[in-house]
Amino acid sequence: MIIVNRNTRQKREISYADFRKEFANAIQDAFESYRKTQLNKYSYNFKDDNSMEYNFYFQFQWNFNNFGISAWYIERI
Repeated sequence: MIIVNRNTRQKREISYADFRKEFANAIQDAFESYRKTQLNKYSYNFKDDNSMEYNFYFQFQWNFNNFGISAWYIERI
């Protein structure tokens, strides 16, 4: 996985497991933002949080980059 800093354009190559450990709070913030957005759109489509979490991780790169507030974004998985 390649991540890039939005401010300095510094690139890092990091494994997915290390990314999950290092950016756990940012991932959680992105998921909460995604969850609130989706519930405001069409809450009837999700029967539980598991299906919402599945959809979040199905398009993880886009969701993390657009719903997260991290200084880093995912360039490529």
